[in-house]
Amino acid sequence: MAFHGDPSQIVVGEKAFGYKTLLKDLSSEIILPVGIIKGKEDGPTLTITGGLLANEFCGVEAASRLYSSIDPAETKGTVVVIPVVNMMCLQHRTPWYQVQNSFTPFDGKHLNRCFPGEENGSPSDVLAFRLLHDYILSSDVHVDFRGGDLHESHVEHTITSVTGGELDQRCIELANVFGMMFTLPRPSTNSAGTLIYETVKRGVPSIISESGLGYRTQPLEHFIQLHIEGVYNLMKHLDMMEGPPVKPPSQRFIHDGEKVKAGASGIFHAYHDQGDKVKKGQVIGKITELDNSVIKEVISPLDAMVHEMLPRRLVYPTDTVYSLCTVGEPTGYV
Repeated sequence: MAFHGDPSQIVVGEKAFGYKTLLKDLSSEIILPVGIIKGKEDGPTLTITGGLLANEFCGVEAASRLYSSIDPAETKGTVVVIPVVNMMCLQHRTPWYQVQNSFTPFDGKHLNRCFPGEENGSPSDVLAFRLLHDYILSSDVHVDFRGGDLHESHVEHTITSVTGGELDQRCIELANVFGMMFTLPRPSTNSAGTLIYETVKRGVPSIISESGLGYRTQPLEHFIQLHIEGVYNLMKHLDMMEGPPVKPPSQRFIHDGEKVKAGASGIFHAYHDQGDKVKKGQVIGKITELDNSVIKEVISPLDAMVHEMLPRRLVYPTDTVYSLCTVGEPTGYV
């Protein structure tokens, strides 16, 4: 029998991968790639998603490898791996045409603003609804693999959505156990409609793992492994795998700082990249003319760490070229 993404098709000690059809009508067809691993014993259900922003290829590659690497005979519970949520964007194959932030070609919506979705809505709404209700809300823990979009170079870290609810501490705990050097608890003021916010709001702990440099032609192995090893850490923490989680050498909270604009039109030259420490008043880049004359220097507005450098070439004055963050206190996990 062909596997079509239904967890009930898989028996204990087996795994399978296939495609589930979520929508098929005159307007569009939506498929979802789904891998299910059912361990040798009962245990929690952990769901991994990649490709919510389909051009974040490092997360896609990591999710694909994760599925192939997990042995049901050495696993307790169930692992659900969805390597690409937004197949419509992945298949569109014109990455700079309204899909660099996962705008769905069929309806022009940003998928990560469509949750919890709508069962009878447009394609993005249907995809959001079915992903959430068919898979994620039946999980004990959810992790969304990101990997740097085509215009991003950001420091590797985990993200939680701080809702003010009872799951906040649980999400921070899981984010820390994932094992990256930085954890970003992000206030949920502007998070309504995003996958992790709507998941946590409905009672399932959910975190983001950010690792990868999207502008590179191929994902680097180091960033792929950070995602995979982070899931292994969670599985050990949840008693789904044998052994203790591997802790990073150090771990601190980071907090959103300021976005730095180009301030002029021209060619952007970055002096710093993700993870670099910068000082208030320091020159961190420049905007030049085509004769290489300097139009404007880019200045850091605060003491901070580069959370994200936007590797743009030609910029407008209002384009963001850096996102800065402040490094806070140790998480207490290490």
